[in-house]
Amino acid sequence: MRQDPFEHMQRNNPVAPEEAPSAPMGVADRIVGSRATWPGWVIATAAAVAVVVIGGGTMLLMNRADTTVVANTTSSLPAVASSSVASTPLTTVPVATTAPSVTVPAVEPPTPVDAGEVIAYFIIDDPNATGSSQTLVPVARSLAVLSTIVTDLPRTAVEFLLLGPTPGENESIPAITSAVPDGTRLLDLSVSDGVATIDLSSEFAAGSGSFSEIARLDQLIYTLTRFEEIDGVRLKIDGVPVEVFGGHGIVLDDPVIRTEYDLVPAILIESPAYMSVAGGNPLNVSGTANVFEASVSLALTDSDGLIIWKGFTTATCGTGCRGEWAVQIPYSVETAQMGSIIAWEESAQDGSQINVREHPVWLTPLGDSPVETTATTLSPDEYVCSGESVEQTLLEQPELPAEVATLRAAIFAAAVSCDWEALRALQDESFMFSFGGPGDAIATWQELELLDEQPMRYLAGLLNRPFAVQAAGDIDYHVWPSAFATEWSAVSSADREALRPLYDEDDFAGFSDFGGYFGYRIGIVDGTWSYFVAGD
Repeated sequence: MRQDPFEHMQRNNPVAPEEAPSAPMGVADRIVGSRATWPGWVIATAAAVAVVVIGGGTMLLMNRADTTVVANTTSSLPAVASSSVASTPLTTVPVATTAPSVTVPAVEPPTPVDAGEVIAYFIIDDPNATGSSQTLVPVARSLAVLSTIVTDLPRTAVEFLLLGPTPGENESIPAITSAVPDGTRLLDLSVSDGVATIDLSSEFAAGSGSFSEIARLDQLIYTLTRFEEIDGVRLKIDGVPVEVFGGHGIVLDDPVIRTEYDLVPAILIESPAYMSVAGGNPLNVSGTANVFEASVSLALTDSDGLIIWKGFTTATCGTGCRGEWAVQIPYSVETAQMGSIIAWEESAQDGSQINVREHPVWLTPLGDSPVETTATTLSPDEYVCSGESVEQTLLEQPELPAEVATLRAAIFAAAVSCDWEALRALQDESFMFSFGGPGDAIATWQELELLDEQPMRYLAGLLNRPFAVQAAGDIDYHVWPSAFATEWSAVSSADREALRPLYDEDDFAGFSDFGGYFGYRIGIVDGTWSYFVAGD
């Protein structure tokens, strides 16, 4: 699904359209692999920036003055001639010599949210499950991939929901999908007295089968009512309150609360969410169940599939009613790794495992932070390094200063082999990979590699594309790719073609619609790796 982040910025920016800044370059199209643009408004360069407050977030607008696009002259890729991008002068606004006295009330800025992830509910396709093969599953979404200061968790969770599953999740076994129609936009969201009133675009109500209509409602309701302050949901479509939803006459209560449809599995693991990195040690596991005698069996496995804990717990209700269950699981692992929490019901007929649910979850040594210890711990057997899929020879770029060329070569060598220790050593304290709060760049990239989102493919691949030089005072920033440095309409055909095969026609259409390249970009200044960031 495709959204226009600059259009969103204009809607939320209290500046007249003719005075609004030009569309920022560098919106993340492939954070967590999605082709949709992600929420937030940040251009991740340390070059001269202007700060604009938009919807409580912070946007950094790059000053594009004195930008030079440099050809990769010894590359097999198309070369481009050097060019300059002229800066756009600011509009001068006349100031009255006298003005009436006006008292402007102070406005407290929104408080950034201290959270590592939010949860969006999708549909998991598990043909081995008892009952319906398509059921709800809570999926973790890391805030570290965002380039914005998060101040509204429910809104952020819905934005993740509308973006849909990542390509890696779509292609996984079992596959994770979504019934939310492509193109659905969040128009408004407010929470009052325990009720979330949400306004979505007309795409959300687009005709489909009854399963799809129930599924998308369940996804929305469960995503919002996951928050303690939200008990129910009121739905609007294009500003109009909805009482009967979809073409199959689904009557909505006022407000709609969580109800047990066929899409809720017999055993639902609510926490830790699917692919969560916030499990901790010991691991707190909870959920709901409607099983025989309310008995829920559980096992925790390590990255090799070996059981490191096994037990059972009892839900508050069972055999015909849904009850809550929770258990704290102690465990021991030497290194942080991806394990699994498995829950099932033992069949009353033959004792076999039925209604099996499994969530991948990060496991960490006792006393360590889940996020920090995910770094430099993954076995090469747990993933295929996406950097191996790009050309393995670093093309010469003789125009680069020696110290920049040396650092570029070191980053490339580490990226093509997923050498996490080498990548960490190349970063300094000012290195930027996200504006989504505290976190670890290596841990984030490892998680994305496991999800098949291929950050190392882009890191290595982009270093073999033409670069641009951006001057900020006396400092020259060397930026890859060169397309990042200018409006998309001004990017030469040679520079566009150089971006293949990293991007396809759909990506190019998105760049054109937005007005600029919004993929991953890399910045080096004075021999220091400044950023590798995907964000808007």
